[in-house]
Amino acid sequence: MPIRYFTLLVILLTSLVLPAQATEEIGPFTGPEAAAEAMRLYTRANDFVNNLDEGKYSYAYIQFHWKRAGANLERILRAYPSSATAKKIQTGELMVGEFSHIYFKERVLPRIEEKKVGAFDAINNAIFLYYLPSNTDVTGRRELLRQIIITLCRQERWDEVITFPVPPEDGTPWLWQLITRMAVYKKAKIADELLLNSKISDLPALLAIVAESRAFRGDTREQLEVFLQEHASSPELRAAIFAGLVRREIQIQRAHELKLPLAGLYDGVDAIQKPEQSIDLAAFLQTITVGPWQPEAHRNYARYLAALGRLTEARSLVEPAEQLMLATAYAEYLVATEEYGQALALPTVFKLTPSDANAYHLHLIKLLAQAGRETELASTRTQLPANLAAQAVYQEWHGRILSIQNQLVVREHTFALIPLADPNLLGRLICEWSLTPNRNLRGAAPWDAVVYKFASGYAQLPPPKDKKKMEAAGR
Repeated sequence: MPIRYFTLLVILLTSLVLPAQATEEIGPFTGPEAAAEAMRLYTRANDFVNNLDEGKYSYAYIQFHWKRAGANLERILRAYPSSATAKKIQTGELMVGEFSHIYFKERVLPRIEEKKVGAFDAINNAIFLYYLPSNTDVTGRRELLRQIIITLCRQERWDEVITFPVPPEDGTPWLWQLITRMAVYKKAKIADELLLNSKISDLPALLAIVAESRAFRGDTREQLEVFLQEHASSPELRAAIFAGLVRREIQIQRAHELKLPLAGLYDGVDAIQKPEQSIDLAAFLQTITVGPWQPEAHRNYARYLAALGRLTEARSLVEPAEQLMLATAYAEYLVATEEYGQALALPTVFKLTPSDANAYHLHLIKLLAQAGRETELASTRTQLPANLAAQAVYQEWHGRILSIQNQLVVREHTFALIPLADPNLLGRLICEWSLTPNRNLRGAAPWDAVVYKFASGYAQLPPPKDKKKMEAAGR
């Protein structure tokens, strides 16, 4: 073997051995130099913690340097245990920032790991708000959880959403219904898997969801009839299909009436697929002739008619008690046709009860915000009592998020500055914004500011329950 090749081989083999030797602990060290090095490491760690404040830097940036601070402290205790610095750290005489060494190691570092993960993206931010210890509103948490699950489905993160923990009172059937609705809309295979593995008792509800979602996604009349024949032409499934058809046909027929392009139609954040394809709702309604589903089908058709301005026909199909439903649907038509004054007067025209009038005004706030009508929006806010202020803020921002004509520009503090103290309402807005087709983000991501708003500080932290968080924190 030539000498040069032999030399290279020796160098290569040596390089494979040396790293393992170099990682062995060396020390402990004593003497003046060791004491000086221990103090240098401590000073550096303390500066990292004192100079990187929450709210001024991202949690990813803070965590990077605070983990280095933690590593410095561990290095002092391991390599310079006899130094005065090490002893003062152990007794608590020397703190890192405002924290003792053990508290910093076992409480602060795991918590900042949680904050960093919570500020990673929109869905993580919403999940962080859902799990806040202070978030004890059961109903509000359930609505936020529902939005989180739907968001994961719309992002097609099926493996994550199918294992997402839900409260026992909701259980697997509730989770599977939410997943099935979005999976059918997106034609994902997981919908078939859920149907095959569901309990017999849960199957009727899932099939109704499949029927509605197939209609909404734009299946043809022939495809829907084949589906019905496979399931004995169930009147319940026909009614579910009709509900899905109503959702899409409102948007399609309104676009026709207002001479708007069919491309880019949405129901909320759900795109209307194949909008050029339409099904005669009146004809389909005639096929739902028996059973308790007929009144609900008539109610859906009345909502469709009112949403297109055909109020007299709509009123003939439903009971007088349905005034709120008719009013909210008709308001959509009035706002779409820019008849804002009439929309403001509807509670009086329909003689709504105070409770129904409040529900109507909340719905109108969303429509006006979506249309960018600031004057009418301000007037409508004054019609609501103080106890509905948070709901009014939520509906207003929901409308701003959905607006295509007046695109919302999100900046670093946009969500944190929304005057909402309820983490569930803000979490729902964050999920909804993450799904809109017109997202417009300028500058730094807004999630660090939201985490800071709801979970600033590190006082009296409980020990983390998740060992993985401890490991990620550098323990």
